[in-house]
Amino acid sequence: MSKIVIIGEKADILPYQSIGVEIEPVNTIEETVNVLKKTVQDSSVGIILITENMAEQCLDTITEMRNKTARAITIIPTQQGSRHISTMELNKEVGRAVGMDILGKK
Repeated sequence: MSKIVIIGEKADILPYQSIGVEIEPVNTIEETVNVLKKTVQDSSVGIILITENMAEQCLDTITEMRNKTARAITIIPTQQGSRHISTMELNKEVGRAVGMDILGKK
């Protein structure tokens, strides 16, 4: 069974540990990029979640990693609320997967 890993600030991701998600706490963009690259290379990981507040600083790296792996890399909102980055990225990924914007948002 594949693991689910979440990357973000410790306070934002700690609750996920109680449901069996492996957490990777980070504080800086450099740490985020390094952990993301390491996690993408881990064959036991199937899904990578990354919090919006950390993802918005490294969207180029996330896009690059998505193009290099079959693993799902999903941006999720934090308890502070959504910045809608996750929605925009999901729309982009669905559009890329099916070849058109089926969700009707640009």
